[in-house]
Amino acid sequence: MTNHLGSLHPLDHFKVCPACGSINWTINNEKSKRCPDCGFVYYGNMSAAVAVFIRNEEGDLLVCRRKKAPAAGTLDLPGGFVDIGETAEEAVIREINEELGLQVIETAYV
Repeated sequence: MTNHLGSLHPLDHFKVCPACGSINWTINNEKSKRCPDCGFVYYGNMSAAVAVFIRNEEGDLLVCRRKKAPAAGTLDLPGGFVDIGETAEEAVIREINEELGLQVIETAYV
């Protein structure tokens, strides 16, 4: 598996399940590997994240209500984790589309 830069995916370095040592360690999806023997799932999550300020023409700030723990039900800025091989800008575009169904026109750091 390669990322958008063509380099080896970090999950490709794991040849056996870190929980039970099984060699049946397989790709679960582009973000994780799964062991069919013990059920362990390893997520390649570097824990980098993005949060976004979105304002309308009147200057109102868009906030979201969290669906999941931690802090389910509280207000939060839209955003999420940066995937392996993804830039912060790419993560903003993807997360805003996934969470809100909106297309990002421009990104800028504040």
